Amino acid sequence: MKNRSIFRFIFLMIVVAGLSSCQKIISGKGYVYDQVSKQPIAGATILVYLEHPSPESMQMQTETDSKGAYTAASMPYACTGTCPALVVGIVANGYQSQYIKNPDGDTTFLVKEP
Repeated sequence: MKNRSIFRFIFLMIVVAGLSSCQKIISGKGYVYDQVSKQPIAGATILVYLEHPSPESMQMQTETDSKGAYTAASMPYACTGTCPALVVGIVANGYQSQYIKNPDGDTTFLVKEP
């Protein structure tokens, strides 16, 4: 009987551990436009990080397309409980850079550098 209780306990712990963590790809998307002309900015560099911008948290780099659109994603990440935020850095020649947290179809308007 004791062995059965231990087996049930171990089984329950495995189930709980399996439900509380998973490999997940954290993703987001958005658009980048010029603040004054309201035109899309093609070729803007999109830098993707988890939680905060740093070399250690960098996930990928991509560019906006001709419509200013981008899609960003992390590498598979083991989320235990809450997953970290996806942070997107937007860099374009002649514009001030911006960081967006958890983009979900957001439009970002970049301001030209003085």
